[in-house]
Amino acid sequence: MSTAKFRVTEHIIPACYVREYAGSTVDQEDVLHLHIKQYTPRHLPNPVPADAVTIIAVHAVGLPKELYEPLWDELLARSAHSNFHIRGIWIADVANMGMSGVLNEDKLSMDCSWMDHPRDLLLMINHFRDRMPRPLVGVGHSFGGTIITNLALMHPRLLTSVILFDPVIQRLPPKMGFGADPPGPVNFALWRDDVWPDRAAAAAGYKKMFKKWDPRCLELMVQYGFRDLPTALHPDLPDNADAADPPVTLTTTKYHDVLGQIRERFHAGMTDGQAQLDRSTHADVDPSVAVLPVYRPEPPSTFHKLPSLRPSALFLLGEASYLNLKDLREGIKSCGQGVGGSGGKDKVKEVTLPKQGHFFAFEVVGETAGHCASWLDEVMRGYRDTEREWKEKRQKMAKRDHLVLNDKWRRVIKSPSSFRAAKSRKTKL
Repeated sequence: MSTAKFRVTEHIIPACYVREYAGSTVDQEDVLHLHIKQYTPRHLPNPVPADAVTIIAVHAVGLPKELYEPLWDELLARSAHSNFHIRGIWIADVANMGMSGVLNEDKLSMDCSWMDHPRDLLLMINHFRDRMPRPLVGVGHSFGGTIITNLALMHPRLLTSVILFDPVIQRLPPKMGFGADPPGPVNFALWRDDVWPDRAAAAAGYKKMFKKWDPRCLELMVQYGFRDLPTALHPDLPDNADAADPPVTLTTTKYHDVLGQIRERFHAGMTDGQAQLDRSTHADVDPSVAVLPVYRPEPPSTFHKLPSLRPSALFLLGEASYLNLKDLREGIKSCGQGVGGSGGKDKVKEVTLPKQGHFFAFEVVGETAGHCASWLDEVMRGYRDTEREWKEKRQKMAKRDHLVLNDKWRRVIKSPSSFRAAKSRKTKL
C-alpha cells in the first residue's frame, strides 16, 4: 500500500477566487477549500537529486483521489530501474468532489466549471513552491486530463511534460441518450442509487460493477468513495440504523458527479433562426450546438487549443473507451504544432491500450505505470540536456551581464541620432 512506500501528508488550502460560474457556490463570496494529499517517497536518495520529478495529478470525475495510490506505488517501483526519481506526488480533490466536496458541502451549489481547478492547482503550486522545485509533470485522467492540459495552456512553462489518461478533449458531445444515441455515463450517474444500508452493501454493488478493477483500487473505492450518513444531502438516519455500521452514501454526491460531466442550458432555443444565448451565464456555449439543453464547453475549447500546448505530451488511450477516439486523435495530430507549442512530432506520443476502457488506470495498473515510466525516462533525458546547456550558458555571464543589455541590442535598435543624420544627408542631396 502507498503508506508503506510514501509518507502521506494532508493539506487544506483556499481555492481560487472568483469561480468561473456564479452558480458554483451558494453565495459568490463563499470561500471554497481544497483537500490535498502529498505523497513523498520514504526512501528518497540523500541528498535528493536536483532533477527529481514532482507530479501534479488530477482524478477523473466523481472518483476519489486515493484511487490512484496503486498507480503511484507501481510507478515508484519502476522509477528505481529508470532514469528518473520521484520527489513527490500532489493530488487535490476538485472543489465539489471527494473530501474537498465534503469540506465545501454547505457552500456548493448546482454548477461546475472544469476551468476552476487549473487555477486552483496554480495557486497550490505557488503556495507549496518550496516543496516542489522543477521539473513538474502533470498527470490527468478523464476530465483530469483536460484540467492538466488547461493548466499547461494557462502557464506554458510550468509543466515539463503531461501524461493524459483518456482525456476528455474532443469537439463532439458525449452520448447522452438524445435521439438515436444510447445513454452514456451521465444517464447512469443521475439515475443510480446513492444510499446503501451499510458499507458492505455498497462495496458488494461496486465490486460487481467494476469486477475488472485491480483489487487494490476496489478496496480504496470502498474506503474513500463512500461516507457515513448523516450528510448535508442525506441528513436523516433510518430508525433501524446501526450506529456502529451506519448507512453510507457517495462521497462525491451523484448530483456533483453529473455536474462534472455536463452543464445545463434548459432555456436553449432558436429565435428567427438564431441561437439565443444568455452571455451573462452561458457565454461559453458554441453556437453550433446551442439548441441542445445540456453542453460541456471545455472539451471542444481545449481541443482547439492543443496546437499551442508547450510541454511534451503522452496520450494514453483505452481502445474500448466511450470517448470519441477518432475525434481526439485529430487533436493529437495537431498537438504542439501551433504558435507557442512544443513543435509536436517527437514531443507528442499516443499509446492505445488494447481492449481497455476508460478506467484502464484502475484495471491494468502495472501496464499503465510502465508506460508512464518509459515516457518519464525519455522526458528526463531531454530535460537534463536542456538544463545543462542553459546552465553552461548562464555560468559564462558576468554579474554586469545581468544588469546591462549587450551590444547586439545596440546593433539592432538604432540610436535616434542615426535617423536624424540620415535625414540631414538626404536633405542636402
